[in-house]
Formats: sequence, C-alpha cells, structure tokens
Amino acid sequence: MSFARRMTRTTGVILLILAIAFMFQCAGLSEEADPVNVTIQVTPDSLTAPGEVNVSLRVSNPTGEDMISPVTLLDPDKNVVASFGDGGSYILKSGDSRSWEGKWNVTQEQLDAGAVAYTLSYHVEDASGSLVEMKKQAVAKLTFAGERVNLSVNRTISPEVVRNGGQATVKYELYNNGNVNLTDIRVQENISKTAKTVKSLAAGERATVEFTSRIGSADLKSNASITYKAAGSTKTEKITVEDAVIPLAKPDLKLELSSPAAGVNVGEAATLVITFTNAGNVSYSNVTVTEAKKGEILTNLSIPAGATVTETKDFILMEPTTFKVTATLPDNTGETKTMTSKELSIGVFDPEKQLLLTMNLTSDQETVSAVPADVKLHLTVTNNSNIKAEKIAITHGSTAIYTIPSLEPGGSIVLDRDVRISQTGQFRFTATLKDTMNNTVTFESNTIRIGLSRATAQPTVVPVVTVAPPALVTAAPADAMLGQGRSAMQTAALVLGALFAAALVLFIVSTCIRLYKKGKSQAAYDHLDGR
Repeated sequence: MSFARRMTRTTGVILLILAIAFMFQCAGLSEEADPVNVTIQVTPDSLTAPGEVNVSLRVSNPTGEDMISPVTLLDPDKNVVASFGDGGSYILKSGDSRSWEGKWNVTQEQLDAGAVAYTLSYHVEDASGSLVEMKKQAVAKLTFAGERVNLSVNRTISPEVVRNGGQATVKYELYNNGNVNLTDIRVQENISKTAKTVKSLAAGERATVEFTSRIGSADLKSNASITYKAAGSTKTEKITVEDAVIPLAKPDLKLELSSPAAGVNVGEAATLVITFTNAGNVSYSNVTVTEAKKGEILTNLSIPAGATVTETKDFILMEPTTFKVTATLPDNTGETKTMTSKELSIGVFDPEKQLLLTMNLTSDQETVSAVPADVKLHLTVTNNSNIKAEKIAITHGSTAIYTIPSLEPGGSIVLDRDVRISQTGQFRFTATLKDTMNNTVTFESNTIRIGLSRATAQPTVVPVVTVAPPALVTAAPADAMLGQGRSAMQTAALVLGALFAAALVLFIVSTCIRLYKKGKSQAAYDHLDGR
C-alpha cells in the first residue's frame, strides 16, 4: 500500500510539472504568436477643417523567427496601399522592419471621431501548424480645432395610429452636435400651420418642440423643414425631415372561444381555444384574458395588426361547465377596450353512467292509396344503459308526441300511435333527456318511408264504327249518284271526329295524373296528426 501511495504521489508531481511546462510553453507561443509591431504618426495632428495630413508608419518583426507570409497595409478606406512593399505587401524577417510614408485626406467624420486608422493584415502559424489570419490597427489621434456646425434631429409620433377625432402628437428633439452655438432654429411641421422656434442652442444641448393635430376621417402626413444658423454667421442651414404617415385607426378585432371536443369524461382536461383575429390596423399589447369563473387565465399577449393569435388553456372538469372569456385590450391608439366571447358549454360524461337508448320504428302500412290517410305507428324504446333513464321526451320534428316518465336499465316500452298523415314521405322520431351529469343527450330512431300507391285509371273505350260495304247497284241517273257520294263522305267525317275526341280525352286524363304524382313525390317528411 505504501509503494502504491508513493507511485501515485510521484505520478501526480510529474503531471503537475508537465502542466506547468505546457503553460509556460503556451505563454511563450502566445508572446511569439504575433510577430508584428507597428507605430504611426500624422502631421499635422490638429485640423480646423477636413484636409490632407502626412502619415509616417513603421512595421517591425521583433521575434526571433522569420514571418512565413507577407504583411499587407490597408488605408482607412480598407484599400491596399500599393507603395508599401511589393504591391502593398512585405515579408518581415526576424528583427526586420519596414517604414512607409504617404498622405491622407482626412474627412469630417474622421475629425469628429478624433482618429484615423490604418490596418495591417497577415497570417501566423498556430500550435497545430495551421495559418491564422491576423489584423492589427495602427491608429493616429487627431484634434479638430475648427468650427463644426451640426444639428441632429429626431422625430417621434404618438400614438402610432389615431382614432377618429383623436389627437396626434409629433415631437422633434433637437441636439447641437457641433462645437458652436446655434441660433434662430425654426421648425415648420406639415400638420400645423404655426412654426415652432428655438432662439439658441449651445453646443451639446438639447431642445424639444411639439406639434398636435386632431385626425378626421383620413390619414395625416407628417414632414418638416428645419432652418438654423451658426452663432455669428449669416448663412442659413436647412434640414428636411421626410414624409411619415399618421394612420387613421381602423380597428377590426374578433374574439372566438372554442374547444376541440364538445365533452370530456369526468376528471379529464377540457381544452379552451382562444382565437384573436385582427384584420384592422390597430395593434394590441399586454393583453389579459379572464374567464368568468376561473379568473385570469392569460397575460401579456401581443396581437399585432393583421395577425391571428391563438392560445389554449386546459381545465380539469368534474361537471358540465359553461365558459365565457373577457379580454382587456390596451392598444397603440392609447386606449384600452374590452371584448367578451360567446358562451361555450362543455359536457362531462361518466363512462359508468352513460345513457344508451335504442328506438325502433315500424308502421302497419308501407303505402297508402290516398292522403290524408290513417296509419298506425309502433315505436319501441329500449334502455340499454346501466342507469335509469328519466323524462324521455319523444318528438317528431318540432311536434311533441309523448314523454316517458322513466325506463329502468334493460327495460323497453312500446308506443302505439294512430296518426293521420297529410302527405307521404319519411318519418323518424327523436328522444331527448338529461343524463346524471345534467348533459342533454338525444337519440334518433330508424327512418321509415310511407309511399303513395294509387289505382291506375282505366282508359276510355272508344267505340269502333263499322262502315257498311257499298251495295252493288245499277247505273243511276247523275243526280242519284251525286247524292250517294255526299252521304258516304259525311259518314267518314263523323267517324274521324269521334276518334279525335276520344284521343284528346285520354291525353288530358294522363297529363293530370302525372302532374299529381310529381307534386306528391316532392314531400320529404309529413306532419303527424294524432287521433
């Protein structure tokens, strides 16, 4: 055991020494990882306005190793300085240096920043032998000794949208970002006929001006023209603030309360789905939703203009429950409205006490020969559930037929009903009752059809008239032959007339029968008249 402890201690010491050595090695690598030093100087380093300066820059490699890749010099605009080395790049040997001199046109932005910066780009080798890109800046300080006339303007509009008759406010924050005082600052805003003025604004100071206007039935447009002068100067400076629309509020928000299921088993969760549909241009934030019995159920909702937002909430139900939610809606017009949903009822069912009725409907006749007609209907109601069914209301359409006081489990009752139907069609009965959880449940019987069967009308018999054959006669005088011909033609005309009259009567009778049957076939359900 002593030997093992000594070995463990020795191993730990060795690992500690190796770790310390590795740390020193890494430290040495980090010191040698960047082989580039740089110094920079500009003359003059104080300017009264943007202009040209002389730049002197020296790059050196103080390490003991040659660089394996060149150093590239970039000017303040990130362009390669071609006169530095070979096309802008130079490889620094160990202890080597490279100087560069040139000119640079300093901008007002660089004067405001108080510096001008060149960049050196190169690669070094890391511990794994891979090349790593490095960038180092050479920054020369500058002092701006001249006048800088600069007015910054920031506009804010509130509210974001304005209700009809509401007031819009446009605010301008003026900031003297220069180094001289400003005078005669004048702001002319489009929504107002009267300009606002600031007599003077010292360097580094701020001032605020506001404009208000009521909105009518159309959007407003904001824009501004701002003029000012530097103290002691006659030159007028101008700033133009671009157009911005202040929209008229057009709210169009709908709240819907729904659930994916009409009922759940007792002790299970019912899901409420709260849906906001925002078809208007008014946005809502920090919206809260409360339920009439459950209290606050949703908070901190956002409903952007043109968006649909859907949220869900689960509740464990032990009894049938009716839900109704109210949303409190702060909007970006500065107002807070409320909106209440319609009621939503969710049933609760106990599987052990579920009602199940079957209803079988029959009739003593499948067809009748005429309407109205008397028929006998038989309705068998059976309670197939494990609990008593009570107050079973039997209806046909909207007509109440009978109420069964109670029906024990497994029990049946037959209802015979003599009815008079006013027309043929389909017939079905409905049973409605409450279960033990006070849910309304309904059951439908089978559907039967009673049709119309009329006796077929017998066609009218048309008598056939037999024409007597002509008698053989001897030649007669001309007058006698003419009289016989006229008599034969009259007989033929009478026969044809009788045939035509009989055909017309048959056509009229058959047409009436077809129209009568077509009208009766359009009836779907009949109303029952009790006898």
